[in-house]
Order: sequence, then structure tokens, then C-alpha cells
Amino acid sequence: MADVLTQNGFRAEVMRKEGAPTLLHCEAMRQGKVAKDVVVECCFIPMQLPAEDMGLLQFFITLFQGAPEGNEHQLIRACAYCNDYCALGAFGFFEQAGQLYLKHNTLVDGSLALEKLIPFVADNISVLLAAVSRFIDGLAEVAYAGMTLQAVIEQGLFPKLG
Repeated sequence: MADVLTQNGFRAEVMRKEGAPTLLHCEAMRQGKVAKDVVVECCFIPMQLPAEDMGLLQFFITLFQGAPEGNEHQLIRACAYCNDYCALGAFGFFEQAGQLYLKHNTLVDGSLALEKLIPFVADNISVLLAAVSRFIDGLAEVAYAGMTLQAVIEQGLFPKLG
């Protein structure tokens, strides 16, 4: 999987540690007009499922960290707004770290051939990164410039109904 991502322009590596789930760590460079590098991490979460060849694959994408204090309320509102337009995953804001993220979980059928699993995972990453590039500029304006959600919508940085 890391090889496939590397061939498609990501910096990717598989991280293995005894007793911990295998983690795929990759970076997507220069997302949005703000040109922020985002970190994509995904791993299979050990859990009980009805079939032993099923697994839960969790994606966690860090858009940025260190958002200044004072904009938390608007960031939380902006994340909720973006989630209404997001095809996969959910945006969130971890206040203690000033970290904005996109998270997604999906079930994976381990009985499928590797040739089918790799495109499935890569497609999920592509759709999640499309959401990142669609919203990262508006979220950066809210986080760093202190713009309100309404101002970001009016500037066309977020989609608007009607």
C-alpha cells in the first residue's frame, strides 16, 4: 500500500511495532491554496467482528495543529458545517492541541484479494483528500484569521445551499 501511495505522489511508510496495530503513515503535500502538508494515518483496529476475516480500518487525517486560541467556537461550527457536505468522514477539532482533523472508519473484508483491497483503501484516501482540499482554505481562515463561518461561506470558501 505504501508503494502505491508513494507512486502517486505521497510520502508514505508502513510503521510496525510489536503489540500495536500496523500503521500506514503518509503525507500529502501542499493541500489547498494555503499549501499545507497534511498527514494521513490509517490502521486496522483490533476488535470483535461477526466474521474473523473482517477488519475495521480507521483513517485519521491531520489538517493542521496549533490553531490560536480564541477561534475554537467558530472552528467547531465550521467543522459541523463542513460535515454536512463531506462524502466520507467527519471533521473535528481537538481543542487542547489546536488540531483540526478528518476521521473516517470503514469495514474491510479481508477475504478479498489484495488486488481489490489496495484500490479500495486508495480510493478512500482519495475521497478523504478531496474533502481536505475542498475545505482546508476556509478552515484555515477560521482558525488563523479568525473569520466567522458566515464570512467564509460568503467568500465562497465553503459551499452554500441555493
